[in-house]
Amino acid sequence: MEHSLGPDDPRVRARAYDLWDQAGRPDGRHLEHWQQAAREITEEDSANGPDAGLQVPDNASTRALREAADHLNGKTGGK
Repeated sequence: MEHSLGPDDPRVRARAYDLWDQAGRPDGRHLEHWQQAAREITEEDSANGPDAGLQVPDNASTRALREAADHLNGKTGGK
């Protein structure tokens, strides 16, 4: 299930506040700061999410394990 950043998301609220504070606390730009905060957090979540993968050392044993997993998952060619 994908997480939706709603108006009660504490991360968006905190980031929007920081953006507003850094901009000199201007009046009337709350929506702009909120949208930027939500966009930044969405980008961070996608970069750090479960689909981001882990860096795995490339050596003979990890290649063999990866090829075995690919074979079991129906992938061919080993890469």
